[in-house]
Amino acid sequence: MRLRGYHIIMTFAFGILSLNSEGQDQKVTLQYCQELALTNYPLAKNKALIQAVSALKLTNFGTGRLPQITFNGQATYQSDAIEVSLGNMKLSQAKDQYKATLDINQMLYDGGTIRYQHKLEETSSAADVQQVDIDLYKVKEQVNNVFFLLLIMQENQRLLNSTLNEIMEREGTVKSSVNNGVLTSSDLDVITAERLKVEQQLAEIDIDRKSTLNILSILVNKPVPDSLKFELPIIIVNDTLASNRPEYKLFELQAKRLDDTKQLSSSQLKPKVYAFAQGGYARPGLNFLSNEFNPYYIVGASIKWTLWDWNKNHREQQIADVQKQMITTNRESFDLNLSVDLLNRLASIKKLEEALKRDDQIVELRSRVARTSASRLENGVITSTDYLTDLNAETIAKINLQTHKIQLVLSKANYLLAKGNL
Repeated sequence: MRLRGYHIIMTFAFGILSLNSEGQDQKVTLQYCQELALTNYPLAKNKALIQAVSALKLTNFGTGRLPQITFNGQATYQSDAIEVSLGNMKLSQAKDQYKATLDINQMLYDGGTIRYQHKLEETSSAADVQQVDIDLYKVKEQVNNVFFLLLIMQENQRLLNSTLNEIMEREGTVKSSVNNGVLTSSDLDVITAERLKVEQQLAEIDIDRKSTLNILSILVNKPVPDSLKFELPIIIVNDTLASNRPEYKLFELQAKRLDDTKQLSSSQLKPKVYAFAQGGYARPGLNFLSNEFNPYYIVGASIKWTLWDWNKNHREQQIADVQKQMITTNRESFDLNLSVDLLNRLASIKKLEEALKRDDQIVELRSRVARTSASRLENGVITSTDYLTDLNAETIAKINLQTHKIQLVLSKANYLLAKGNL
């Protein structure tokens, strides 16, 4: 499987394995654990929630293009009113007045305000979702560390079980030698004590493994059976690949959000044209000299245009430009820190590669010494203590070899993760 320029070969036993399936010797991969974590981690739910909120906001913005209908009612009493005398006829307006109206306003032209509101909200929502992706990206490194810790424990268990079998076999040989007078009973005691010590180490690893499995279960939000086996991935590092960190997309979205903000701000200075209609029932109606309740209506158009805002809009544009410079500075700082981090991770990879060059030789030499010691013990040439010293040295060499192998793959995985390519 090729993922973003590097090869990471990981296979599932019996296809795609569910973590809560039953059976022995089932294997699970690093990629599968990461996918489960990114899907099931509680923070992942925020992406859908952000999108739901954004959809509601966009719907609200869209209502600006629809007719706005309002009902108004008013009752007043005034201290004076209009009075008109025409010869012997006197007309006067009532001091108590009543009015109920239904007003309809329709936006005809808004200078692009609603369109820019849509753009700004879509960009803001995308930036918020991208921030969630960045927070989830940190979970992937947690999964990496837990997964490879379980691999180390798995290998330690295998090697210690092999050592335990060797000791138990040697224990029987020593017991026979003691019965034949070749070795003393203290040699048997030393072997038995070592067997108990290895069993104790295995019990401790088993407890630690179960605890670590619980941590993995929390990260992937699924039960992880104790019988599960973990498969060591093959990861090839290509240090010439460009970085693909999710933070870069966030920087781009943040800059675009400021551009959208500037466009929205500029639209506020453009003229706004409305059509309106008002229907009412009032005393007085449009005839102010009538004291009767009368219906009436008014239709028309209006324009609103801010001709001077004391340079407020201009300053808002300047603020957005300064904030874009801050985003550029943040990106440069991120690049610098990432470069230092990647150099350190590459150094760790090279250090482990150098260690592995000698680990194989050390294991081969320690195994040769241990085999010789086993033969000498059977012949009564050396004591059990001497033999166990050589056997333990062999076991430690094998554990170091396997640990360095796993740590090397972990270092490569974390390097690619830090670069955004895993």
